[in-house]
Amino acid sequence: MDLSKIISVAGKPGLFRVVAQGRQAVIAESLLDGKRIPVPSSSKVSSLEEISMFTTGDDVPLKKVLENIFALEKGKESIDPKESDDKLFAKLAEALPEHDRERIYASDVRKLFGWYQQLLKAGEFAKKEEEKKEEKAEKTAKAKAPKEGDKKAKGDAPKKAAAPKPAGTSKAKTTTMRKSAQRGT
Repeated sequence: MDLSKIISVAGKPGLFRVVAQGRQAVIAESLLDGKRIPVPSSSKVSSLEEISMFTTGDDVPLKKVLENIFALEKGKESIDPKESDDKLFAKLAEALPEHDRERIYASDVRKLFGWYQQLLKAGEFAKKEEEKKEEKAEKTAKAKAPKEGDKKAKGDAPKKAAAPKPAGTSKAKTTTMRKSAQRGT
């Protein structure tokens, strides 16, 4: 799961995926409905990659907390973010037992479970599973690939490198200027 392109925009509901970056704004696509909006540089934007949760020890990245919830729920939806504070903190305690109850607000926990639901519906956790399968396939392909010291297959000819072009061979085209096109005459 790559959270570096997933952002939260202050004043806008839901999460957004960064699609493109312009000179004065970022183009973001909503994970809820797929609509694209410009996000000006004056807006407060938070990348989910940079957010962490307070614990009694070191802070834990949000990515790790979301993965813990995904594993706890076995890939299904979690508790409704509109539940009571006690239920939300109890579910958070299952996913992150060392959370710091004094420094984490109930609104933060509501956001956490809301974001989890949105990322699950958008298929971000499924992408993580696909990436793992692709990595395994690449490793097996590299293990089966012939090494440099092995005999080359018949018909394999060494590839020639492209010869560099000599410098200074391009000439600018010259055009004659008509007398009427010259200035001052």
